[in-house]
Amino acid sequence: MSLIEAKGIVVTFAIRKGLKKLPFNAVDNVDLEIEQGMIVGLLGESGSGKTTLGKVTLDLVKPTKGIVKFMGKDIRKMYKEDYRKYRLNAQYVPQDPYASLHPFKTTKDILMDIIKYHKLVHSDKEALELVSDTMIKVGLNPPEKYLNKYPFQLSGGERQRVSIARALLLKPMYIVADEPVTMLDASLKGAIVSTLKNAIQAMRTSLLFITHEITLLQYFGSQTKVLVMYLGRVVEQAPLGELLQNPLHPYTQALISAIPVADPKARASRKLLLRGSPPSPLSKPPGCPLSDRCPFVTEKCRKEEVVLKAISSKHLVACHLY
Repeated sequence: MSLIEAKGIVVTFAIRKGLKKLPFNAVDNVDLEIEQGMIVGLLGESGSGKTTLGKVTLDLVKPTKGIVKFMGKDIRKMYKEDYRKYRLNAQYVPQDPYASLHPFKTTKDILMDIIKYHKLVHSDKEALELVSDTMIKVGLNPPEKYLNKYPFQLSGGERQRVSIARALLLKPMYIVADEPVTMLDASLKGAIVSTLKNAIQAMRTSLLFITHEITLLQYFGSQTKVLVMYLGRVVEQAPLGELLQNPLHPYTQALISAIPVADPKARASRKLLLRGSPPSPLSKPPGCPLSDRCPFVTEKCRKEEVVLKAISSKHLVACHLY
């Protein structure tokens, strides 16, 4: 039984234009399955629907269609006690470490409040011990150095470590990390991702890691399952090693070709695979969503919808070329 199972997820938003509301699908018929202890990468550009899908699995966004199950139970039909267990076990690490922490509370208060609210311990001494142990796990060591500091007194990397500690305090079974290092310096990204990986592996927690940088997923290993999203749809799914060695979808190929390389000759030999920029979600092309940018487009691509097809046991692609 999967820990998290999302089936046929559609999320429709609307943009107001004059007196009209123009609807569009931010997530368009997506399936997602995450087993206990599994790390899954969700890859794509801004606007691809990654964050919306992640929030649907946390019940922070209600899907227009589709269901989300936690340990086999539909989260929208859970009894109160089951739903409370789900909320305790499904936690979120937000993207922005500067906006996600209370500016007028110390690190100690931010973390202690969670323990007290959920009544995880019986005394302030036990709560402080739990906070200190969690801070050490995420690299805020010694804890005494950070406990009485306000967010504005911490660096971006330290703030994000506090955000990770806040998610880990409840010892959840499932965490969504929403581009947790996007706003940090390149020198810090690897350290923060490694910290997150070590912490969730020690706890055997499942992780949905949302990113637009495929290189960050390499910290989790070549067997990490990766879903590539474009304009609300999953266009390819495969283990990371397979995806890097044999990318099938033109969009995935373009993402990999955009990875920076040190060799100037290698950079010069790369070709721009896709034309133009992604269209507005209000004006998606018919058929394949990439048909207006793809160099391999055919008439079939412009007319017929594409679905994920199994190329091998673990490699799926939504493309008429296969």
